[in-house]
Amino acid sequence: MAAPEYDAIVVGASFAGLAVARQLRGRVLLLDRHEVGAVQTSACGTPLWVPQALGLASSVLQVHDRLTVRAGSHTVTYDLSDVPFCTFDYKAFCRGLLAQCAVRFLRTPVVEISANEIRTGEGTFSAPIVVDCSGWRGVLVNGVAGAQPARGRYTFGLEALTKVDDDQLTFFIDRAIVPRGLGWIFPVGTGSLIGIGSYAGVSKLRPLLERYLAAQGTHAQHYHGTYFPNRLGAATVGRLFAVGDAAGQCLPLTAEGIRPALFFGAECGKIVQRVLDSGVTLDAGLEIYRALVERYRRAYRILQGVQWLTVHAPQRLLAAVTALAARYPLLPRWWPRYGQFAYFGTAGTSA
Repeated sequence: MAAPEYDAIVVGASFAGLAVARQLRGRVLLLDRHEVGAVQTSACGTPLWVPQALGLASSVLQVHDRLTVRAGSHTVTYDLSDVPFCTFDYKAFCRGLLAQCAVRFLRTPVVEISANEIRTGEGTFSAPIVVDCSGWRGVLVNGVAGAQPARGRYTFGLEALTKVDDDQLTFFIDRAIVPRGLGWIFPVGTGSLIGIGSYAGVSKLRPLLERYLAAQGTHAQHYHGTYFPNRLGAATVGRLFAVGDAAGQCLPLTAEGIRPALFFGAECGKIVQRVLDSGVTLDAGLEIYRALVERYRRAYRILQGVQWLTVHAPQRLLAAVTALAARYPLLPRWWPRYGQFAYFGTAGTSA
């Protein structure tokens, strides 16, 4: 019996996969081993314009116009009012995106890939176009075994939901807590997500986080954690498109992966649709997408350099740099630029 034919198959139904699928028409299959919105691994923070542009403002939990950065005993507060940040409900956000997609969603694990066929727990499916949005493991672009975390290429983050109420975002750099990384507090309306991340990819962070929570007089209601890449990878592998963490599109330093996944996913989806409409060939579509991603490589390298500085610079120097970045005229120069990185506006198109 021949494998069922689809126009395109998207593997992974979180931010990247949903952003790709949202742009597609025709017979499109969206695969994930979990239900959409069921497994949160992110603190779910992004500029407020992102859910607003996607018609998902109802998923917003809390809006933030200030960011506090603590470097050791030094504290500086940034005014984010030019581009406010927000935290949002992961399930509501993802389910809202899925409702905007005209695709078939199938919950099933991917078992094997050969040519244009994908064998899953629910059978084998084929399509001339396949997009890997399966996360940092990159099931398709790295093989079924996935990527293996290597020193310097992946950050590991662990966070806990707590009952701590706060009114602003916080990042803290304290080598007594996490030697080569940073921590964060993301208020989510009722309570806060508090986490720490190791740029060196150290995954045994729970004792460190528990100690920090105890020092703050709180405890975890539950934990979640994952690896995420901290350098830009390949946008295509052979005749496969890769989007989101599968392509290393998570931003270094801040570990913000949602916005790049949504932006590159939407752009990839538009290119794939052009291929399906016979506007360009698949080879041309792959080249267009590669060129698009390459335009952002310099920005990723800059953030990667600042990440290196965060790990290796004396903490007193870090405190001086963070204080300088909060002052006029520097703050109005860099924050709106970072906050509007990958801006896709109300129409969902790139700027």
